[in-house]
Amino acid sequence: MASIAAPTSATAAGAYASGEDTSIWSWITTVDHKRIGTLYLWTALTFFLIGGLEAVLIRTQLMRPNMGFVSADTYNQLFTMHGTTMVFLAIMPLSAAFFNFLIPLQIGARATSPSRASTPSRTGCICWVASSSPCRSSSRSRPT
Repeated sequence: MASIAAPTSATAAGAYASGEDTSIWSWITTVDHKRIGTLYLWTALTFFLIGGLEAVLIRTQLMRPNMGFVSADTYNQLFTMHGTTMVFLAIMPLSAAFFNFLIPLQIGARATSPSRASTPSRTGCICWVASSSPCRSSSRSRPT
């Protein structure tokens, strides 16, 4: 009959007891499908909160007629950015999170084929969003 000794510390019983690296760089460069799914989930939730903030600004403007909380041009930009943020920056990464995290578990695979392509695409998307300005169109001169 065999017996198993109980773990002596809280970290030995934790998920990172096997010596797995938990640094920021290891999360950014990971090819583990669970970590990639978690990163996509946090990205989707962050943009969901940003889209919710845009919705709050829109609803604040609509509380009363002629509220004047934001200008008409800013309202149109907020409305467009809210739709873009929710569809392309919240819902699509959320579906990628479910794909990367759940599908390998459901089919019994250790990883998915595009794991190495998924991390750079997520990082590229974040860099693209960070480098673009939502109000860039209002600063350009318009043809008359």
